Amino acid sequence: MARIVSPLGTASPDALVFASKAAIVEQRPMQEADKTLTAAPASPPQTMSVEEPSRTTARMAMLNRKDPNALERIIGSRDIVSINFFERGLAVAKAICRIKILGRPATPPDYGTGFLITPGLLITNNHVLPDFETASYSLAEFAYELDRNFVERRGHIFPFAPYEAFYTSVELDFTIVAIRPVGHDGTPITDFGALPLNPVSGKGIAGEHVSLIQHPGGGTKQVVVRENRIIALDPARFPSVSPAAIHYQADTEAGSSGAAVFNDQWDLVAIHHLAIADRDDQGRILNRRGQVWDEMEGDEAKRWIANEGVRVSAIWEDLRKASVFNASAAKIMAMLVHDPRTNHQPMPTVATDSKPKKWQTLPDVGEAPAFESTRFEDPKFLGSIGYRPDFLGADLIVELPRTAETFKGRLAVNTITNGNVFDYTHFSLAMHADRRLALWTAVNIDGAKLKSAKSPAWRRDDRLPANEQTLAEIYGKVPGKAIQIDRGHLVRRLDPVWGDQEVADRAGNDTFHYTNAAPQEHIYNSEIWGNLEDFVLARADKRSQKATVMTGPVLRPDDDFFGEGMRGGPWQIPWSFWKIAVFKRPDGSVSVTGFIVEQTSDIAPLFETTRYNPYTVEEARVYQRPIALIEQLTGLDFGILRSMDKMGTVETTSIASARPIRGEDDINF
Repeated sequence: MARIVSPLGTASPDALVFASKAAIVEQRPMQEADKTLTAAPASPPQTMSVEEPSRTTARMAMLNRKDPNALERIIGSRDIVSINFFERGLAVAKAICRIKILGRPATPPDYGTGFLITPGLLITNNHVLPDFETASYSLAEFAYELDRNFVERRGHIFPFAPYEAFYTSVELDFTIVAIRPVGHDGTPITDFGALPLNPVSGKGIAGEHVSLIQHPGGGTKQVVVRENRIIALDPARFPSVSPAAIHYQADTEAGSSGAAVFNDQWDLVAIHHLAIADRDDQGRILNRRGQVWDEMEGDEAKRWIANEGVRVSAIWEDLRKASVFNASAAKIMAMLVHDPRTNHQPMPTVATDSKPKKWQTLPDVGEAPAFESTRFEDPKFLGSIGYRPDFLGADLIVELPRTAETFKGRLAVNTITNGNVFDYTHFSLAMHADRRLALWTAVNIDGAKLKSAKSPAWRRDDRLPANEQTLAEIYGKVPGKAIQIDRGHLVRRLDPVWGDQEVADRAGNDTFHYTNAAPQEHIYNSEIWGNLEDFVLARADKRSQKATVMTGPVLRPDDDFFGEGMRGGPWQIPWSFWKIAVFKRPDGSVSVTGFIVEQTSDIAPLFETTRYNPYTVEEARVYQRPIALIEQLTGLDFGILRSMDKMGTVETTSIASARPIRGEDDINF
């Protein structure tokens, strides 16, 4: 829970407040160090005043009549709960996650808490995810918790999808953002259920117990259970208190921002967001000694008496009003209303087998795009944000390639994420474990921000085993042959080198992982393949355009083996490579081009057999080919790119349809 100044005033009109028997932590900006402050005073300035009659009536109507102790607990005469209290708590806890905000490369991330309100929407605080771009650079991690033996469970990582839905309120300090339907390890988001927003006010009233589920300090999931009462602050001392605010006593600390606040029936009451300092009768903030606080003392000297949450009913009402004029709010509201799981029943939903929804993108939900990302606890990869599907704009989402069923179980597993995607700075790739080569790579290029880069030494990626990478042994001059095998960059070393110099340098270094290399004959690598790379980058550079480029080898089952008896060998060497370039022109039109580049004649001297070269224009080594043909040859699915390709469909993939490329002017962009 980062300490902030409430945008709603001293005690927000749209907040619920709670104070703690233990230390209470105030919220501060996430870049500052959180500190534990003084314990709550023995007699905090509160009143146990009677709630508004309508709210009290609503609260009584919500009680589950099967719970024999519900009414007594609310009025304070009994403190007994049914044994299913724990089972119900575990059920709602599934929907709560740790939010990891990735900063600059090599800098530690910030953390918050959030939870699903439908299987496709997550809510947290505005000060956790304040804008579209921050959401794009952040991750949600579910089931990051300790098991019954206190062994840490590996969480399930999900990127956000703000280009599908994003709405934030600075005033009420909440953000709702879409989340990807499938995590990096293939887990569906529907496995974690959802906590529906009930628009009826009265789920929590003064004197009632509340519980919080949170990720304090960015650590494993924890719960603050029951010994925390809702309190009614004295309006004379806290004039900004409003029916939309709720104040309560509970233990929180850094990382708790966005925690879910529940009543004893595990109904979602509020979303936690900040702490409240004590005030005197004149509304002046008090320090720990009970004296008027002075700014020179610093925030640490304040007496913190309560925490504050934003009522669910207030969030619903804000969305309802905003949906009249805000397209993204209207979209979110429609999803909340029409989702069958948003049924406003006391018990939150749990996982079902319903299929995840697919939403259309909105062109006006924000300027900053979203991207694929992953969890990098390894310092070398901390902050690596990877390929961004919407890099070319929210109206042109270029997803990563999808693989055919034939690749199931054959892709290398990222030991950090348990998924098959490996993220680097501005690019991502997937590895074929048996062939020890990238199946595909995908990079974002910003022609307006390109930088120069040095060439470091090649190195392995320790997120996958060494025997699933093609390492140094294959590369170099081949003994007894007039041929040299180069480490051919799949993502060109200069393509991701853009942005701030620190980021650009990191991107350039990332291209020198062996996962990004493939065996290419020296002349082919430096001239034939290199020329095509230059054509593509030059187009982005000269026009200051953004581009998305995908590249990979054509991995044929009958590719010849080389290096029998050599350390690390033998290897199957690809005879050809493919590349797809996507540009978005200033007028909004899109250019999609696909290429196949053969190295058949270049590597033939390595083998006894000869390969048939089907192309008739011998002097041309690069061919523009239909993306449908590239899909046939690779077993990959490029989604919308296939329909946007000027070269046509698979029916036009005859040899005669190949377009020889001798220079940039030959390319049909």
